[in-house]
Amino acid sequence: MKRIFDYLKKNKITDTSAINRLFVSAFVICNSLKIEHNSILKGLIINNDNIEEKKHLKNVIDKLYQYDIQLDFEALIKLFEYVISPSDRQITGAIYTPAYIRNEVINACLKGLTKERLSNSTIADISCGCGGFLIDSAIYMHKKTDKPYKEIFANNIYGIDIESYSVTRTKIILSLLGVMNGEDINFTFHIIKADTLDYYKEEFNPEFKHFDFVFGNPPYVCSRNMDATIKEKLINYDVCKWGHPDLYIPFIKIAVDILNEGGKLGYITMNSFLNSANGRGLREFIMENNYDVSIIDFRSHQIFTSRSTYTCLFYLVKDSSECIKYANKSDGQLDGKIQYESINYKDLDAKKGWSLNNNRLATRIESCGIPLRNFCQSRHGIATLSNDTYIFKPVAEDLNYYTLSKNKVLYKIEKNICRDVVNSNKLNSDASFESLVEKVILPYNYDNIGKPTIIDERDMVACYPMAYAYLVKQRIFLEQRDKGHIEEYPAWYAFGRTQSLTMPRYKLFFPKIANKSLKCVIVDDSKLMLYNGMAFVSDDINKLNILKCFLESDIFWDYVTLNAKPYASGYSSLNGANIMNFGIPELDTNESNQLIMEHNLIKRNDMIKKLYMK
Repeated sequence: MKRIFDYLKKNKITDTSAINRLFVSAFVICNSLKIEHNSILKGLIINNDNIEEKKHLKNVIDKLYQYDIQLDFEALIKLFEYVISPSDRQITGAIYTPAYIRNEVINACLKGLTKERLSNSTIADISCGCGGFLIDSAIYMHKKTDKPYKEIFANNIYGIDIESYSVTRTKIILSLLGVMNGEDINFTFHIIKADTLDYYKEEFNPEFKHFDFVFGNPPYVCSRNMDATIKEKLINYDVCKWGHPDLYIPFIKIAVDILNEGGKLGYITMNSFLNSANGRGLREFIMENNYDVSIIDFRSHQIFTSRSTYTCLFYLVKDSSECIKYANKSDGQLDGKIQYESINYKDLDAKKGWSLNNNRLATRIESCGIPLRNFCQSRHGIATLSNDTYIFKPVAEDLNYYTLSKNKVLYKIEKNICRDVVNSNKLNSDASFESLVEKVILPYNYDNIGKPTIIDERDMVACYPMAYAYLVKQRIFLEQRDKGHIEEYPAWYAFGRTQSLTMPRYKLFFPKIANKSLKCVIVDDSKLMLYNGMAFVSDDINKLNILKCFLESDIFWDYVTLNAKPYASGYSSLNGANIMNFGIPELDTNESNQLIMEHNLIKRNDMIKKLYMK
């Protein structure tokens, strides 16, 4: 497919109508179709009058043959999804869903239906893209009921997409499906261009109210990539009231609402809602209604080769149930019968997050002692929003200056405007802690109670002329932070955020992401700063020593790998909600001292395991 995309790019073929004509004409030729009556397709056939289009058509077909690409329906769907511009993909969250996933979802929801029930069922995809789920649903229904595509399109299949070109392409592929099966006619479609987020408005198309099945792949857009209009709409959704919501969350709510009683939802979607702060509203919605939910969690396995996204299959029957069914399929294999673990709703907490993977072990750990969130305060690192500008490893130093090297240019930076800073994400490497310490240019003054304020620009020029001159050289990059909206910064050289500019004396540093048991470091230095990673902080050094023992234990790592957000290559997230429910057993003075004084890791692990078995 990339060869075809490269050809389009090289020849600057970007107009959606031109691409549609090119792909449809190639499909018709490659599949020896003769179209006489379908007006949508007839209008897209390249004829002999346009020499330039004919040349491109011939070249595309030659490339299909050259690279042995069979232009079937799946290939056509891929081509249409592939040519969506990166900017549109970022905004709309469109992403191609592999055929085996679509068929898995459809078969799981439709299998076992009688011919009559299936024939009368209505199926919707409310973020349909180029129509993959609708096409496969139509094929399934046609095979099982012998119902003509003309009737399936008119009575059973419904789709919504925010992009007009996606709506057009869905109609194109469905039309080709009908023609390929001997139905060379004009079809009636219920595929509309609309913003699904407007579903609850009175003027929304009344055809899209009640469905027996909803299938799809809701949009993958995180909060930072949403425009202001979308963010404004999300305010109206209760499921989006926590954290910074991802766009897939309200789509699940809408999908459930449009289902008939007893209807089924089948989505491939992000698995982050299981534990994330922004998924709390969705978890509450599901638990308040006791819906019959089944989840096949792919954990760190990447279903979408073109995008680093962590997903699950989410099934919901609009009926009540006492439990959620969960299956861990981190190998990505869907062959054979899925073995689910049933977890009772009464054992789950929407606020804390759902620890579904080996729920019994996770529950035992979480119920032991004090939750980590209450045991000790945590801090994220400083947020310069331009670490390459502010943070450096000196290549030289003298009594008054550090020397910074950037793009082969050397800059002297006054020592008095610098602080030590460490990236604790690197702690799990073999490097020593001392080797991880860098310098950060800190353009802030601190009052007698430790409150930071930005250094006035005149004082910067007078007191730190070398550092100021360096920052001026970087000004064009600094002013691009926050997408250029830096009007509220106290100065153009200020950090993007003021978090963690003040830190307590004692700090326990640990990484935000790891692929093995942790190596933590406790530091006694009120001026040492942090970036990228995390730290627990306290004025009680003994509390941090105890915490270090637990964070470095096997049982903590088992807990993390079970339910923390997974990443590729065996990495897991240790950020926020992923670990804050971990239980720290309450220890008496003797137990605390024994644990801290035990330096043999094997013996210490045995001591800790026994604490959780009480």
